[in-house]
Amino acid sequence: MLTKSTAGNLLRAYCDAFRRRAGDEIENLFAEDAVLDLPLLDGRIVGKKAIAAEIKTAIRGLKNIKVVLENTIETDTEAFAEGIFCADHIGIHPLVDGTPIRLDFRFVATVTMSEGKIVRWAEYFDTKPLKPRERTHLYPISRRSAYWEGTAKAGVSEFMVYNHTYLPLVYHHSPAEEYAALTERVTLWDVGGERQTQIRGPDAIRFAQLLTTRDLSKLKVGDCKYTLVCDPQGKILCDPVLLSPWENVVWLSHGDVDLTLWARGVAVNSGLQVEIDEPDVQPVQVQGPKSLDMLRNLVESRLDSLGFYKCVVTKVAGIDAVVSRTGWSGGLGFEIFPLSSEHAMPLWNALIEAGGPYGLMVTGPNVFRAVEKGVTDTAYYSNSGMNPYEAGHGRLVDLEKGEFVGREALRKVAAEGAKRKTVGLFIDGELPNLEWYWPLKDSKGNAGEVRWAVHSFELDRNIGIAIGDASLELGDVVQISHQGGTTQATVTKVPFVD
Repeated sequence: MLTKSTAGNLLRAYCDAFRRRAGDEIENLFAEDAVLDLPLLDGRIVGKKAIAAEIKTAIRGLKNIKVVLENTIETDTEAFAEGIFCADHIGIHPLVDGTPIRLDFRFVATVTMSEGKIVRWAEYFDTKPLKPRERTHLYPISRRSAYWEGTAKAGVSEFMVYNHTYLPLVYHHSPAEEYAALTERVTLWDVGGERQTQIRGPDAIRFAQLLTTRDLSKLKVGDCKYTLVCDPQGKILCDPVLLSPWENVVWLSHGDVDLTLWARGVAVNSGLQVEIDEPDVQPVQVQGPKSLDMLRNLVESRLDSLGFYKCVVTKVAGIDAVVSRTGWSGGLGFEIFPLSSEHAMPLWNALIEAGGPYGLMVTGPNVFRAVEKGVTDTAYYSNSGMNPYEAGHGRLVDLEKGEFVGREALRKVAAEGAKRKTVGLFIDGELPNLEWYWPLKDSKGNAGEVRWAVHSFELDRNIGIAIGDASLELGDVVQISHQGGTTQATVTKVPFVD
């Protein structure tokens, strides 16, 4: 508790509260019209509430915080201090050799006080050590998306190869900053690697019925469906979003699998009148609670009345596009599919400009939020050989709709019961990066594997999604082996967050 309201005491109280991650205490130190200047920010933050939101987001992404004040010069209304800040990141994994990526730096802080409150707080430090050193090198054997120029400008640093395309994953932000942007404001994702397998022709819906597991007999133009594509053994190839933008046209917006080649192979002897190709369509996602407000005046069609899992052919910033109310965030959001990559960057730039007033942040798909919501990606080379019932997707299989690829195998699984199941996990200890699936054993010695593992910012604990024996029940304890050693986890429900 402060014994006297001086600028020096306020500075020390701020540092102590930051160390303890006490955001509310820090908020109470500021005047209503206070200003905050930090080198990491694009501009000055004005107002107690806005400052508190920024600081609480920063605190949320740090742990084991240490603040050492070395030299302090102060008067009753002003203070100047040199110090050292040390902390561990939350959600940023160590280097491959195990070396932690820490947030350690020297800083200078200045404080101006009026009427017992901070009216200006400013810090000065070198931001270079706080951000990734450079972006990942690329190779021409994989495609860049049509939004490459925009993602590079936004500070992309890491990618994954997805459908033979570089998909941006990591930018020069902390995971906590990106999580706050997604859950509180709005984010823009380059998902040009999310390819479309287009089925066109008088038998388009009949062929989509044959290729996927859901009943599409009542599919109308403007409908979307989350569905599965399986092989003849009933194993999942991918879990695409199916869109019906026009009559006699179906898009399967799919994950990491050569679905267009698979569909062409199935079509050869199907006897159906269809053409299968991959159109020049590269989507972006606009996700977050302010996404509708941001897009309302940019999209020609009225998005307020666009239902969940519906799509519309329209114009976005004057560019022909399909817009769907779908996405990988588990919350309010939209996917925009410009009808030619020629218009991708004009669309991107228009979205950047429109998002400014809403605090838009360019990010990759947010795995932290997706796992919390149970929104995962199932693809041929990463699905552990799962069938829909093991994946928890039995509701997406309509065995009585008629013939489809994998139907007989799935009918047998449905009758006998799946031997494995998908479960949530509360994971103890530190989480290394999930570079491969971690082996799991339950108390009976049954094997399984962890397929997703992240820190949950909403629950403030580590969580995962695994496939294990069908006998697993809520509350069971399992053993996980990963590159950092072994740890325990407790079985829980998916999704983790409603």
